[in-house]
Amino acid sequence: MKNLLFTIAVAISFQALGQELPQASPKSTISQQIGLTDFSISYSRPSVKNRDIFGDLIPYGKHWRLGANKNSTLSFSQDVQIGKTRVPAGKYSLSAIINETNWTIILNSNIDLWGVDGYNSREDIARVDLPVLKNESSTESLHMGFEDITMNGANLIISWENSSVKLPLQVETLNQAQENIMEALDENPEDFRIKRNSARFYFQNNMDPNMTLELIHQVLKNDPNNWYSNYLYAQILASQGDHQGAKKSAKMALSLGRENAKEKDEKFNYEDEIRSFVKNL
Repeated sequence: MKNLLFTIAVAISFQALGQELPQASPKSTISQQIGLTDFSISYSRPSVKNRDIFGDLIPYGKHWRLGANKNSTLSFSQDVQIGKTRVPAGKYSLSAIINETNWTIILNSNIDLWGVDGYNSREDIARVDLPVLKNESSTESLHMGFEDITMNGANLIISWENSSVKLPLQVETLNQAQENIMEALDENPEDFRIKRNSARFYFQNNMDPNMTLELIHQVLKNDPNNWYSNYLYAQILASQGDHQGAKKSAKMALSLGRENAKEKDEKFNYEDEIRSFVKNL
């Protein structure tokens, strides 16, 4: 009987240890695509709770885990420029040395730390000194997130209490996109949708005007009566200074678009846009 009671007590103890309970500093994971690169931050979010944080709870000059509990991490699927360092795709621990006017953000290859216990500077991948910005209002719970996002980069914002920093992240989206275009064209040489998408991307990003024209010429040779292809051709010609050719192609696009809409008993929704384009040439 005693053995049975002991077994039950042990089982209850293990169940209690396995209970899921709320954390004082809950874990957060943020994912964001920047250009063609997938980023993810994982960190725990301590709160101010009426405490003085920087210069008190976290003394100036202290190496801090940028969160609570296990180390914070930053991962990305393509190589990224962080400060002056090109960092290979991967997952890294994220920490900082805190000072009143600047923070030193540290990326380290060891991602299995409890806080910064076991940290070794020889495993650092990158260090970036950033000026401290003063928040307009206090941030109660530690916040990390991606802001100022463009095709070529973003800022990783780290904010708590009255202070924040912005870590610039730069990605090589255009090079990656061009590689993807070349690969897609090699694998599908007769797919004219890929060629038109590629021509549009080149045009929108001011890349290789000769290749842009070559692609759109192939598209129009395959299907000269597509209104959108003709309108894209008009925009490409205009960007390269051929306003007469652009006007002719735009008028063709307008005529084809109207016909197409009439066959479907619909309104041609791009008429005003194309008219405006021709007028401004």
